[in-house]
Amino acid sequence: MDNIPQRVIRVIVSETRNPELNLAKEKAIFFEVENRISPDILFFWINDECLVAGQIKSAKYGWYNEKLAEEMKIPVYKRFTGGGVVYHDLGNLNWSFFVRTDGGFRSPEKIFREYSKFIIESLKQLGLDAYFAPPNRIEVAGKKVSGMAARSGLKCLLVHGTLLLNSNLEKLNMVCIPPPEGPEVANLSQWLPDINSGMVIKAIISTMQKNDYHVEQSPS
Repeated sequence: MDNIPQRVIRVIVSETRNPELNLAKEKAIFFEVENRISPDILFFWINDECLVAGQIKSAKYGWYNEKLAEEMKIPVYKRFTGGGVVYHDLGNLNWSFFVRTDGGFRSPEKIFREYSKFIIESLKQLGLDAYFAPPNRIEVAGKKVSGMAARSGLKCLLVHGTLLLNSNLEKLNMVCIPPPEGPEVANLSQWLPDINSGMVIKAIISTMQKNDYHVEQSPS
């Protein structure tokens, strides 16, 4: 039987904590993959304290207290995917899958379920009982530890999300307005006190390899 070639995914870990640069990098990667300049890419990034908002304000996805954010001098940036507002700081690891596609409609929930499985499997490797919660969350013990958003182009799909490792939840809860009936958020350090971004990235790379991906390491 012929050997089936492994799918290549390039891993990039950003070296900057500048939100503007990381968001610009994410947008640039999307078009590189869409134009077939790059293979599939998995991008990891951490931002200095800020808020990152989806394209359109909507109570459905939650928002943020604009006056309070201004008083607290927390900068706000726009991303080019939908969804609500995410609080970023050094305790929040962001992951982004950029996947070559040939078009065609897939439901958002199916997309989130499909790509969150790699994150969930990795967290299970670390001893965390993580699971997918519709429509776009990863939870542990009923608490939200990751939210996701996506963008679909003609030839590229971006699925990205957060991972709350040891973020400042007091500030997060002060400035972010959750969507209706949204669950309580929690840091993964609640269950795994020694967790860090390097440990999680290593586990995710291992998961990709176990799922028959050939992983290429790339400078940021």
